[in-house]
This record gives sequence, structure tokens and C-alpha cells, in this order.
Amino acid sequence: MIRILLYLLMVLIAPANAHLDFNLNLEREYNDAYEAELDPYAPRGLRHAYLSSVVIHRVKDGLPQGTGSGNYFKLLKHRFIITAAHVVDGEAEFWIMEKGYQQTQADVIYLDTFNDIAILVPRERLKYTKALRFRRDINNQMGEKTYHCGHPAREGWHLSEGLLTGTHTDTLMVNTFVWPGSSGSVLFDEGGRVLGVVTALRIDAPLGIPTMVEHLVLATNIKMLDQQLLRAILENGG
Repeated sequence: MIRILLYLLMVLIAPANAHLDFNLNLEREYNDAYEAELDPYAPRGLRHAYLSSVVIHRVKDGLPQGTGSGNYFKLLKHRFIITAAHVVDGEAEFWIMEKGYQQTQADVIYLDTFNDIAILVPRERLKYTKALRFRRDINNQMGEKTYHCGHPAREGWHLSEGLLTGTHTDTLMVNTFVWPGSSGSVLFDEGGRVLGVVTALRIDAPLGIPTMVEHLVLATNIKMLDQQLLRAILENGG
């Protein structure tokens, strides 16, 4: 036993002329200061929607061009934001604003305008936004509860609960609340898995006049973004 301890001391004690340089970064990636605002018994999906939600600002020639929403995820070493393609389509700069009004610029690395889904990579890791492990819910059962967090009318972080009321291969229909500024919000199920991405509020024109169909929301089905495709996107562009 004594011999083992002596060997350990020889390994751990550096020579007299050795220079020890430990660059240990003990700062946590995620600051949970805003978790206290949440009901501790809230469903996991609601908590995930809130903690990972960000505002996406579109800026062109120094002038604001509108806002959208998105959510922050991680896959291995990668950190990325999922949103709707129409939120980040076109020539502009995109700035991510998180809780605490901290901002960083982001780059679009994937844009699927047909399915209305996009991926951005922030130039700096976010601090007050939780990077969630990317998990999909591809069962799409009608009556399933949904949760998302949007930013309508620039009124902060607005949580909404809904029900999945219709499913198609590429589109989901959800009975919930959205308004301009909520586009790009990720839909979560009760367990915190991703169902889809909010793309539009349904509009009808029975009398030739466009009318919003209250609470009927269209979302891109996350089936369009599988793990293999996501990993290839991040490794090539992120």
C-alpha cells in the first residue's frame, strides 16, 4: 500500500523546473438564471419550449426588417438554431436575441424553402438559452399536446399550449395560438421531443376576402429533418 502511494506522489508532483499551465475554464455554458420564472411542475415540453427559445432579428443595411422565433439545440459538439425558412430567407444579417437581451450574430447554413425549415449557427455560444439534445417525435398522434414559445408583437417570451389536430407527410395542423413574430417556433410534445416548426396561420377566403382561421396553425413536420441529414448539414456548414 505504501509503495502504491509513493508511486502516485511521484506521478502527481511535478519536477522543480516544470512549468504547469492549467487553462481550466470552469464557467458553465448555460446560465439557468431564468429557470426560476417557470412553474417547476410544468410539462417537460413546455419547459423545453421556453428555455430553448430565441428571438431572430432580421437586419438589412442597418435597418430592422422584422423578427421571428427559433429554438436552440445541440448535437455532439454542434450548437444550432432551428427556425422557419421564410424567417431567414433573402439577403440580410440575422441576430439572435436571448433572455437578458444578449445578442449575437448567426449564419444560415441550411435553407429549405419548399418545406419552410432552416438552420442557423450562432457565431458565439448562447449563454441564457438552453441547448437541448435534438430528439424527434415522429408518431404524430392526433390529440397529442403541443407546446411552443413565440415572440408575437415583440412582447417577450410567450408560451402556448395546443393540440395536434391533423397530420400529413410534410405538414402538421395544430389548434393553438400564434401571431406574427411566432413563425419559426419549434413545437414540442409533452416529453420535450420535437414535432415540427410553426410556419403559418391558416387563412381562408370564403367570400373573396382573406380571413384568418383562428387557432388553426400550420407547422412543418420534423420528419423532413432526420438525424442523418442534420448531422451532415452541421458537419459541412457548422
